[in-house]
Amino acid sequence: WSCEKIGLRTPGAAPWVPQTCATGGDNCAQKGCCATPGHQCYTQSQYYAQCRAECKAGEKVNAWDAVPWECKEIGMRTPAFEGHAPDKKGVVAKWVPKRCSAIGENCQESQCCHAVGYQCYDKNEFWSACRPSCSTFPDAADGNKSWSCKTRGPRSWGLAIKGYPSLYCISLYMPHRYEGPLLKSVLKRGAGIFACDGFDVFANEQDTLGFTRGGMKVEALIIPKIEVGVSQDGTAGNAKLFMCVWDKVIAGGRFRYYDWTIKADPDAVLLPWRLRGHLASHVGESVYVVNCNKYPFSPNFPMMYG
Repeated sequence: WSCEKIGLRTPGAAPWVPQTCATGGDNCAQKGCCATPGHQCYTQSQYYAQCRAECKAGEKVNAWDAVPWECKEIGMRTPAFEGHAPDKKGVVAKWVPKRCSAIGENCQESQCCHAVGYQCYDKNEFWSACRPSCSTFPDAADGNKSWSCKTRGPRSWGLAIKGYPSLYCISLYMPHRYEGPLLKSVLKRGAGIFACDGFDVFANEQDTLGFTRGGMKVEALIIPKIEVGVSQDGTAGNAKLFMCVWDKVIAGGRFRYYDWTIKADPDAVLLPWRLRGHLASHVGESVYVVNCNKYPFSPNFPMMYG
């Protein structure tokens, strides 16, 4: 046997857990364990405890809660993998982008997700969805319906199809200035932002840059035309312009499928394989990187660009 691994290790708790431990809204105080992988038994009071993915002391989850939750832990959190540490993260298999599910899709068949940190959870026997967490409490955003929160497949680490950590790179450009031909040349070489795991380009008019080496057509995502003035330090006053870009990025949601979102100017030299090394130790942190040190003696320093 060569013992080379193919795919991910099958997740799941020990066979006795689903039959023995508490499920749904059961009081888990006596059993001291939870049937759902990733859940922990938390106390609301000395009389009642419930299995939940997370708990914040002092909160009242429902309007009818007579007392706030203590959130003391009973027993251990149910592991997602039986007897094994999670697989080391890295480049995902080539089938992941096509076969796994996006946010809002039914993941019952695929049993895997695109978004970083998302897990496929069951609502019922007909519908499952990719979510960052799941609660068996009635969901106010879903007509107060309850989810079973049974997990399917592994928790996703995103679409790292070229390297890890994964990068989603974006650029705003003006097609009929030097930036248009420049980006076309970069695309032809598969360099710059087009060497990232995912990318998008934005412009205030329709434009096609060409095709990737894999045959995918690259077209600009359209943003409104915004008048660009001059800022107090003599540079382009384009804050509103980039606010439109970021609104488009957030609405599109693709950034959730990657560890980092990189905004790069069309004429910036971007080397994704070097950038990954600098960002790797900060994956999962809620941070942004300040990479411009212009005007350190300005009373407005430090300033954020783009």
